[in-house]
Amino acid sequence: KAEGEKAEEGAEEAGEAKGAKDKKKGAKDKKKDKKKDKDLPKEKVTKTAKRVHHVALSSESAFTTAIRPINSTIVSQCIARNKLMLEEEALRRRDAEAKNRLESYILATRDRMSEQEEAVAKVTTDKQRKQVGNDFEKGEDWLYEGGRSVGAAEYEAKLKEMQALADPIFFRMNEMEARPEAVKRARERIEAARELIATWEESKPQITAEEREKALEHCKNTTEWLDTQEKAQAKKKAHEDPAFTSDEVDKKLAPLEKGIRILNKRPAPKPPKVEANATADNETATEDGANAADGASAEGEGEADAADATTADAKAADSETSANGEAEGDSKKDEL
Repeated sequence: KAEGEKAEEGAEEAGEAKGAKDKKKGAKDKKKDKKKDKDLPKEKVTKTAKRVHHVALSSESAFTTAIRPINSTIVSQCIARNKLMLEEEALRRRDAEAKNRLESYILATRDRMSEQEEAVAKVTTDKQRKQVGNDFEKGEDWLYEGGRSVGAAEYEAKLKEMQALADPIFFRMNEMEARPEAVKRARERIEAARELIATWEESKPQITAEEREKALEHCKNTTEWLDTQEKAQAKKKAHEDPAFTSDEVDKKLAPLEKGIRILNKRPAPKPPKVEANATADNETATEDGANAADGASAEGEGEADAADATTADAKAADSETSANGEAEGDSKKDEL
């Protein structure tokens, strides 16, 4: 068995060696074939040029059905018809909106006059109320009969006619409350302005006396205007147009308040600038004064010290004299 296995292994090795030799031989043969192919002359390939010919073709269109394609003329006609339809629709919308505004105003005015009957009676006469009621009834009848399908211009003209009848009544009603409040508010503001001007002489010296006088004169003129207008209004009846309105009061007061605000916001003047030389001189003078004060204090201290020394010497002399006197007294006592 061992010899058989060895024989098989030897046969396998011999086969592998033979296969390797065959591969090497095949590779060498391929290299030789490539060299032969390179040595052979190359054949030239000729290409034929292609020519393109353009020929204009003629054609005719024929429609086999009644429906034809859309061209530019048909498109333009469609756009024009659409534009006309939009304009007509806008006109109908404008007419309808004008009609609705007129109808809403008539109904709202009649309801307001009936709801605020007492207030309306204060600023109107029986004749005025009757005329307004008849005119509004006629306007409502016209809206649903002859004016059912008129243009926007006629509706707007009718609306202005109705407004000219009713708006002055409502305006007088509003002014009965607004005008006295505006006058009261104006007088309070004028008084506040006077009190503020009185404080300027001390708190705001940058405002001159002439400017303060002008501001006070403006307050005086506004007050006189209010007095005149109130006297004129007192002569008016409630159903008449007012002598002045609340808006006029606010407009009259606005210039006064604006002038007061401008003066009150004026800043105080800046302090004058000190030059550099003047500052140096002041500093030198200050130093000299300080040195002189120091010298005087030193001299004073020296004199005080000398006085103290003299006092001390005098006390010492007195003590010595008293001591000598006592010694002499003792010696006399001993002698006795």
